[in-house]
Amino acid sequence: MTNDEKKKIYQQLAAPFPEHAIQRTEGKLTGRGYDTSGIGYQFIANRLNEVLGVGGWRAHRTVVVKEVTRANGRPAFEAIADITLELGSWENGDFMVFAESLADGGHLASSEADARKGAYTNAFKKAAAFFGVGRQAYEGSLDDDNIPAESSFESISVSTMPTQRPTPAPAPAPQAPQVQQATQQPRPSPAPGRNRLTSKQLGAIQAIARKIGYDPQGLRAFVKQQFGAQPEFLTRDQASKLISAMSAQAGNGHDQAQHEPGAEG
Repeated sequence: MTNDEKKKIYQQLAAPFPEHAIQRTEGKLTGRGYDTSGIGYQFIANRLNEVLGVGGWRAHRTVVVKEVTRANGRPAFEAIADITLELGSWENGDFMVFAESLADGGHLASSEADARKGAYTNAFKKAAAFFGVGRQAYEGSLDDDNIPAESSFESISVSTMPTQRPTPAPAPAPQAPQVQQATQQPRPSPAPGRNRLTSKQLGAIQAIARKIGYDPQGLRAFVKQQFGAQPEFLTRDQASKLISAMSAQAGNGHDQAQHEPGAEG
């Protein structure tokens, strides 16, 4: 296969997906505390079949599962999948590989079957993205579904005994942080993909919002009021201003604003 032929295949694999192929899930439904977006698994497989033909690719996987205990004392299963995705063709009974990618993915679920399925799906999507399939979910031109720094995995305890947690006192209603933006200005349109906030910035916004008492719905309403767009569609500059304002309210001061997560781009 020539280099020009490979470039043509890559262009076909990396073509944008239609809107109905994008899956968006609110954090309150997943229990993660943040929203996720990505391309549906079957659409990824369909693209590989359409461009390479049925049998033009194959995936080798290894899945490791362990029983864990959530922070709330409930049992769960954590699965980690390692995948090798190969592109090629069958010749005289042998699969001749011309490209391969390696990726891993993790998933936590109440049942082992769901944990295995989720880990494989996550790893498969990442492996396919190396060939351009669904790359929009990872490069910033589609809502990034990477897990922010404060993920659900950080609250997992591998202890077999539930952890006793004190009952927190009711928190007062959060006060809206003061964002430097004139209310008389027209609301901006959602940021284009190349200027959209990074996954680290989105994770920082959601983490600080939880710290000062915002639930996901309250955060989305506040950001919509201030910037005329949902959090995942802010520009990087808007996200930087919002992080600075919320950090100050949370008591982090100006030092936090100077070293905000995701500011490096």
